[in-house]
Amino acid sequence: MAAKGLDLTKPIEIAEDIFWVGYVVPNDPFQCHVYLIRNGDESILIDPGSMITFPIVLEKICEVTKLRNIKYIIMHHQDPDIVGCYNTLESIMPKRDDRRVVTHWRAYMLLKHYQWKTPFYLVDKEGWKLKAGDRELEFIFTPYAHFPGAFCTFDKKTKTLFSSDIMGAISDKFMFYAEDTEEYYEGLKLFHKHYMPSSVILNFALRQIKEKDPVLIAPQHGSIIKKDMIPKVMKILSDLECGLYLLDEKETDLFILGKTDKVLKQFFEDAILSSSFDKLLVNLLNHIKEEVPHVKEILVAGRTPVCKDGVAVIWVKDGKVLKEVGEEFPSKDECDFSIDLETNEGKIGFLCIKTERELSEKERKFLEVLFKKISVPLSISLSRELTYEFLERENKQLFEKATKDPLTGLYNRRYLFEYLKAKLEERKQFKFPLSLVMIDIDHFKKINDTYGHLIGDCILKEIALILRKSVRVSDCVARYGGEEFVIVMPFARLSGACKKMEKIRKEIENHSFCKDIGIKVTISAGVTEYKDGMSIEEFIERADENLYEAKRSGRNRVICK
Repeated sequence: MAAKGLDLTKPIEIAEDIFWVGYVVPNDPFQCHVYLIRNGDESILIDPGSMITFPIVLEKICEVTKLRNIKYIIMHHQDPDIVGCYNTLESIMPKRDDRRVVTHWRAYMLLKHYQWKTPFYLVDKEGWKLKAGDRELEFIFTPYAHFPGAFCTFDKKTKTLFSSDIMGAISDKFMFYAEDTEEYYEGLKLFHKHYMPSSVILNFALRQIKEKDPVLIAPQHGSIIKKDMIPKVMKILSDLECGLYLLDEKETDLFILGKTDKVLKQFFEDAILSSSFDKLLVNLLNHIKEEVPHVKEILVAGRTPVCKDGVAVIWVKDGKVLKEVGEEFPSKDECDFSIDLETNEGKIGFLCIKTERELSEKERKFLEVLFKKISVPLSISLSRELTYEFLERENKQLFEKATKDPLTGLYNRRYLFEYLKAKLEERKQFKFPLSLVMIDIDHFKKINDTYGHLIGDCILKEIALILRKSVRVSDCVARYGGEEFVIVMPFARLSGACKKMEKIRKEIENHSFCKDIGIKVTISAGVTEYKDGMSIEEFIERADENLYEAKRSGRNRVICK
């Protein structure tokens, strides 16, 4: 493939020692680019990409430099088109203790869930700069373009800006370098209308970029922009009205590929975006049936080291996922097509396809080519699924017993202190607000004395349910003891936590407890916000003091300070 004399099958040097090492996906209006700064043994890979492009990207990287020379991997954000390949890339890169993933702390909060072995270099904690040998990079904070911790990278040596999502474009016609055409500008506008939340946010980012006066802009999507077009592109974007969600539901129809390429694309999208192996299999069966309609069932069977006591069998038929655990692998004799599934640890199982009639030679060839290309990611996905499935099954009951109050289902006091300890450690690094609420049921002893402890338990359970439904998933609700509860609210300032607690207080006041009896109950609450230097005990004690002030001043109220 070529574009005005460029050989896109090879790395392309776009500035001194800066290479485009991406892959142009055929008929894809949403191209994703990968860049490499060759810098000796401190080379820098920028936005490594997804598994869709990874095999070709890897070849191009190795044409420019050796994998062991890559010291820094910049990930401008956490989307799968940037980070999807890194599990695989990390596993094949030669070990290097000083290698770092470069990103912003907001992206790190999500990226850490991949459990990569590579440590992180957080640009906002390192002065927004990176010194790599005689090369210095500066990082530009562009929040909410398109996510809270978005940033761009500026190479001072060549004045090249790696702009991440900003300056991206969508177009049916691939342009390596942006062309001064209406088609390009329409694609530029369409992209930013999709992804930028507002013109105010976009213009803030553009102002930060303009201060650097780049001579070349290399976005993650779209086309590379040369110096002479930068002013016009900046003007178009600064005048653009953003915040429109115009995503076309038929966007996937833009990938007009042959049977194998089409299903490959769909599979890798599912593998990257889906958190469920079950859904991945359902979608895979559906994609294959579009090309081979008489395929009726997919079955996978596997065993990992942690699952050595049983074989997990997962099969998809008529859109339904069925699972069972047995002692032996099922027989392959009934399979019309099968492949072994292997990881670095060796064979873990196999995949089986059953059909309503015999496969033709063309259909079999299609399946062979398809599964030859997806067997590795499918094996890795299966291995993880089996590991998670068995570990979760084994640990769930132990975790529940160790951390939950058996009556209310809320976290217990022990878990509360562990949670607070972890949050205070995070807060030291990221300086986010943290509020805590101490709650007590008014006159609870009188309720127990009047109605009995069974009714008291009923009230405790219903209050626990109200608290759980009223707070965010990220908040921690715990039974502190007896009729006392605690809510910990990360990223909530005192004013916000107080408003939330007042709303909860009113809901409880208006609620009729224990349906057959209809008892009215009120609560008192003390709310406080964490101050630097407080211990966990001091933090709780401060909220407790506010609680007792609420009770002394008449109960059924919230005191915040």
